[in-house]
Amino acid sequence: MTTSTTTARRGRRLLATGSILALGLSLTACGASDFLKKQTADAWSVTYEVTVEGKDINRLTEVSYLDAPSRGESSSNVPVGEAVTTNSASNAAKASWTKDVMVTAEADARISATPGNGAKATCRILLDGERELAKQTGAPGKPVECSVTTPAFETKKKSR
Repeated sequence: MTTSTTTARRGRRLLATGSILALGLSLTACGASDFLKKQTADAWSVTYEVTVEGKDINRLTEVSYLDAPSRGESSSNVPVGEAVTTNSASNAAKASWTKDVMVTAEADARISATPGNGAKATCRILLDGERELAKQTGAPGKPVECSVTTPAFETKKKSR
């Protein structure tokens, strides 16, 4: 082999190695950028609440809700199935079930449940445990569902 052939092969190898390295770095940068966006995404603390009144208030069936697995992630359905309610201390004919979750801002929040026979259920979706975003009451023994798209975070303008 001549020196020029060896040098040409080394040059091609170096070029190929550099191209692979550049591609790897750009893919890593994209991944890091996506990770950073998710970690800094606006997310709300959402409370799902189902209140049951009437007969057979101590259980709910077909309970499911949306929850984001982590900040910046899309919400996914969480099927609970059957859930036990907590009786109201002030009203023996009333019980409730609640669940606190995280939902990315401007993403869907949803809760659905079916009360026992002779009971009617009311669902609510609360933002930060206080601000009511959705409320719905179902017919006795029938499923109830609340759904809403969470709002964007308000940005405060800096004064000059």
